[in-house]
Amino acid sequence: MANYNTQQKKLILGFLSDNAGNAFSADEIVAALADKGCGAPGRSTVYRLMGRLCDEGTVKRFVPDGKKRSLYQIAGGEECHHHLHLKCTECGKLLHMREAESEDVLKLIFGDCNFSVDREQTTLFGCCGECRQKEK
Repeated sequence: MANYNTQQKKLILGFLSDNAGNAFSADEIVAALADKGCGAPGRSTVYRLMGRLCDEGTVKRFVPDGKKRSLYQIAGGEECHHHLHLKCTECGKLLHMREAESEDVLKLIFGDCNFSVDREQTTLFGCCGECRQKEK
């Protein structure tokens, strides 16, 4: 399949890159681009492009617990394949674990459980420190 770099794709990637620490639903992406008044793509175009961008590894897709809608967030590029990610299920923040600590965790999992982790699927879900503080 051809990989076209359309204006809609550029707008979406620009928005996600500008908001790299957050995840958005397709509807939120459409609304944010429409608010900018920059010729926002339609909802169906965003859904189609999100599927392609996820397949390419450019965007990560998450489905928060108890939710039916997917959230999308820009991936960190090739370097993201070398470490684990921590995703807050409360605020949606994506944290990048340092490579050395990621390696330690992966070695522990392999050693204790004889289980090899797929490095393409390296996201652990939980609650970040800021959200835990808000709960107190």
